[in-house]
Amino acid sequence: MSLLAEELVEEWLNRNGYFTIRGLMVGRHEIDLLAVKITDKGIERRHIEVQASTKPIGYVTKSPGSAASIAKRRSDDDLRQHVAEWVGKKFDLPEKEQLRQQLAPGQ
Repeated sequence: MSLLAEELVEEWLNRNGYFTIRGLMVGRHEIDLLAVKITDKGIERRHIEVQASTKPIGYVTKSPGSAASIAKRRSDDDLRQHVAEWVGKKFDLPEKEQLRQQLAPGQ
């Protein structure tokens, strides 16, 4: 399912003028799609993480005190904390930023 979802997103990006690189590995971490477009203002770069499910029974984030991402009610504070951790892991790792800058300098 995730491969099909990535292909669908990649097709949309390509039709909108982006050059795409899929499945970039940074150590054991992956960038699903790196989309690059040259504009009048310079290089525009997008880091895309794709997730899709036909049976969404869990959260993207882990349950407090658990390694599982089961669907259970969470407080707003727990959600904020765990979403911030997920975003940090998916987008903010220094190694990922270094690779993005090497391949397509800019924002």
